[in-house]
Amino acid sequence: MPSSALLVKLFAAPLLIGAASLAGRRWGPQIAGLLGGLPLVAIPIVLALWLEYGSEYAIKVAGAASAGLWANVVYMLVLAHASRYFSWQGTILCGWAAYLLTALILVWSGLALSPIAGISVLAGLWIAIYFIPRPEAINSSSLPKIELYARMVAALLLVLALSSLSLLLGSTMTGVLAGFPVAATVIPAFTLANAGRNALLLQLRGFLMGLTGFSMFFLVWTPMASHIGLLAFIPAVITALATGMLVKFLSHRFH
Repeated sequence: MPSSALLVKLFAAPLLIGAASLAGRRWGPQIAGLLGGLPLVAIPIVLALWLEYGSEYAIKVAGAASAGLWANVVYMLVLAHASRYFSWQGTILCGWAAYLLTALILVWSGLALSPIAGISVLAGLWIAIYFIPRPEAINSSSLPKIELYARMVAALLLVLALSSLSLLLGSTMTGVLAGFPVAATVIPAFTLANAGRNALLLQLRGFLMGLTGFSMFFLVWTPMASHIGLLAFIPAVITALATGMLVKFLSHRFH
C-alpha cells in the first residue's frame, strides 16, 4: 500500500495546480496568477518532508521558504522585461537564470536563514508590482488542455525531485527552491505564446500579489508548527488567502 508521503508527492501538487489553472480559465489571467502565486507546490513539499523525515527537518526547510521568495521577485521582473525582446522560450530561460542565480546568492550569503530577509520580502513583492509595466489591450485566449496537463506534470516533477534530493541539497536550499516558479513557468509560457505580452504582464502582477500569501503562509506556519504540528496548516492557509486577496484589493484601490 502506498505510503502517505508518496500519495502527497503524487497527487497533492498536481491537483492544486490543476484547480488553480481551471479557476484562472473561469475568472481570468490575474486570478490565475493570484492563485498560482500561493504555495500550491511548496505545501506538498513541506508535508511530504514532514512525513518522510520528521517535523524538525520540515520546519527547517520552511524557515528558508519566505526568504527564497526574493528569487521569485527577480524572476518575475526579468520575465516582464525580457518578454519585450524575446519569445516565450528566451523569456523563460532568462527568468530561470535570474532565479537560480538569486537562489544561490541567498544560500551562499546566509540570507536565506535571515528573519529580516523573510519578512522584508513582503515589501519587495509589493514594490515589484509597480515595476511591472502596465499592460494595454489584452487578447482573449482559451486554456489548451495540454497547458493544464503540463502544469500538473511540472508540479509533480518538482515535488518528486526536491523531496528525493532534499537531504543532498540540505534544508536551506530545499526551502529556497520550494518556491521554484512551477506555475509561474508553465502559465506565463503559454500565456505569452497564446495571448501576448500584455496578458503576461497582467498575470505577473497577479503572481506577485499571490506570492505575498506564500510569504505569509510560511511566516505563520513555521513558528506555529513547532507547537501544534500539522494543524498549523489551517491558520497558515487562511492567512495566505486573506493576504493575497487584501493585496489584490489594495492594488486595484491605489494603483
